[in-house]
Amino acid sequence: MPRWILEAATNTATVTGALLDRAVALGDRILTALPSIAVTVVLAWIALRMLRSALRQTIRRVLERRGEAPREITVRLNTLASIIESATRFVVLIVAGMTILSTLGVPIGPLLASAGVAGLAIGLGAQSLIRDLIGGFFIVLEDQYHVGDVIQVNSANGPSGLVEQLTLRYTALRGLDGSYTIVPNGDIRTVTNLTKDWARAVIDVDIAYEEDLSKAIAVLQDVLASLDQDPEFAHAILEPGEILGVEALSPSHATVRLMVKTRPMEQWRVARTLRQRIKAAFDQAGITIPYPRNVTIVQPAAAEFPSPSQARQQPTQEHRA
Repeated sequence: MPRWILEAATNTATVTGALLDRAVALGDRILTALPSIAVTVVLAWIALRMLRSALRQTIRRVLERRGEAPREITVRLNTLASIIESATRFVVLIVAGMTILSTLGVPIGPLLASAGVAGLAIGLGAQSLIRDLIGGFFIVLEDQYHVGDVIQVNSANGPSGLVEQLTLRYTALRGLDGSYTIVPNGDIRTVTNLTKDWARAVIDVDIAYEEDLSKAIAVLQDVLASLDQDPEFAHAILEPGEILGVEALSPSHATVRLMVKTRPMEQWRVARTLRQRIKAAFDQAGITIPYPRNVTIVQPAAAEFPSPSQARQQPTQEHRA
């Protein structure tokens, strides 16, 4: 038999024997550490169950103290509990796994060092993602807004619309024109919630100086009273409408401001109805809403420009813009 075949067979037998010895040693370790492994697994399971129950009870108590509706409490409870439970489950499983490896004699120092380096690399490469997740968590925790609210993000020129979807990473808005906007939660600095708890319809009515201001205000009061008594808006209006008074004086008219406290999402419908009824009431009362006017002065065909007194005697023509 060739020599190289004998050497290969010898090496194979040596390697096989070493593997068998290691397998036997590992089996002995597992059998020896089996009670400790079982205790670790049971303790991890008990810890997860206790943490799950404690977290849900704590979150429910916090939400109930804030006086929220039962449906909102259930929705937010499930959302927050799932987020926190996932994080705690990850930590408990990592600790239990490291404990089991240590029991089996596996050195966990290099594993911890490698995990630290990998975590640092992931953290540096996913800063924006982590920022989005943290921002989304606090949006849900503090109930800044939820699905179904109408919000304005960051500024008057920022994205706005109906919240159609809210996750830990982003908020999806549906604009009035049907546009669908995705806003990362980490980019949200300020939020204006237009439908939080209650809303208010605010209307400015311009009244020409030629009209009787007291009469116009009386007509506005009648319009507000008729709206309060309308069964169609009984559910939408929370408080009777009120007239704040003259809000501004411009060169051509006075501005009177009135407002009505409504339920969320109802302020726009109430405002549109009010404008329509105010226009009809002013027409019936003979009150003119100011509009732009152009005054044309016809000058005589004279070389000299007429004096102001002469200009006043000239016929004028008034045109509506």
